[in-house]
Amino acid sequence: MHGIDPQTLVILAGFLAILLAVVLVAMRANFPKSVGGIGQWAASIPLFVFSSVLFSQQQTHPFIHVMLANTFILAGMIMITSGMLRFYDRPLPSRRRAAQAAAVILALLAWHTFVQPSFIVRLVLMSMVGAALFGLLCWLPAHHGGRSVGGIITASAFGLTAASCLLRMLSILGNLDHPSGLLDPGILQAIYLASFNVSLLIGTVGFILMVNERLRAILEFNASHDALTGALNRGAFFKLAGAEFEQGRRNGRPLSVALLDLDHFKEINDRYGHATGDRVLQDFSQAVHDMLRPVDAFGRYGGEEFVLLLPGLARDEAAAMTRRLRAAILPGPGLPPYTVSIGVATLSPDAGNIDELLIAADKALYRAKKNGRNRVEEWDGREDASESIAYKSSARASVTRIH
Repeated sequence: MHGIDPQTLVILAGFLAILLAVVLVAMRANFPKSVGGIGQWAASIPLFVFSSVLFSQQQTHPFIHVMLANTFILAGMIMITSGMLRFYDRPLPSRRRAAQAAAVILALLAWHTFVQPSFIVRLVLMSMVGAALFGLLCWLPAHHGGRSVGGIITASAFGLTAASCLLRMLSILGNLDHPSGLLDPGILQAIYLASFNVSLLIGTVGFILMVNERLRAILEFNASHDALTGALNRGAFFKLAGAEFEQGRRNGRPLSVALLDLDHFKEINDRYGHATGDRVLQDFSQAVHDMLRPVDAFGRYGGEEFVLLLPGLARDEAAAMTRRLRAAILPGPGLPPYTVSIGVATLSPDAGNIDELLIAADKALYRAKKNGRNRVEEWDGREDASESIAYKSSARASVTRIH
């Protein structure tokens, strides 16, 4: 560690950091705007690098190598923290409060630069600020990132920085070290500088991985979900429903499905326009999502028709649940009134596949429509001749249900 030249370390780390900033700028230009924080993170890197350049100019006026350098590093810490908060869609502190906090810190730095000069006090102050902000940068991906590889790398990198800032502060307050300047060749100062610069690089690499993981998640979601309503698309729903059907038949676990059809939806489109019709579909889908259990699945079957997969619910339980759902459908602000008809069917021993179960639910839905709409009907397996003929001759039966 005594052989490390701090100035060379700063220059090398700064060059690599600028390359990563260029990568982030390119990503920001090509990635969806829903992936937030990229621009703030990219902007923070030049601030850190420029602060390092100013810190290295120890022969210049203190206004340059102390005040300006600390201003840039403080701005960089604020900017990178803002980027992480935006990435996780967390609330940002008000600009006024951030500016007030920064002003207090800079005022203290100015006092201990020009009035009562003390490198030790300045180092303790900025170590305290660094421990707090880099600790937050560690906590955010650790808490919100799940098992994301990028999140683990980023949390580890900034956890190291926060720990080194805390260690630096405690070593000085405990009279274990008395550095004479920022580029002091002592071992603790070398550890402090190395951990800061290396963790910025590793943390940025981790953030790039986090952004790519977020993009992959968005693409996977878009591939399996309806863009308008957020419900599963037909392919994704049938894949999940087929697996649940086989598991239910193998384990004897109850399984119910429900088909939901918005009543007179064509009239809503004709009278209020397709934009309003789309808002009705979104409002309805959100209302359904709010009622579901974590194990339930909600898919868009086509047009104004949707489908529910209800694992573990027998017929009576599924009927009770869908009745609660139907009663909870209330149009959102500015939307026309709308209602829903629901047909429910439950797995029976003679059901051959998921399609047969859906056909049974479709027959129950046809019965709900025939009996006045805005109601729930359960398929009980009984169907008189007239009802069978009416169903087969209806437009519903002419629509292929097989995926």
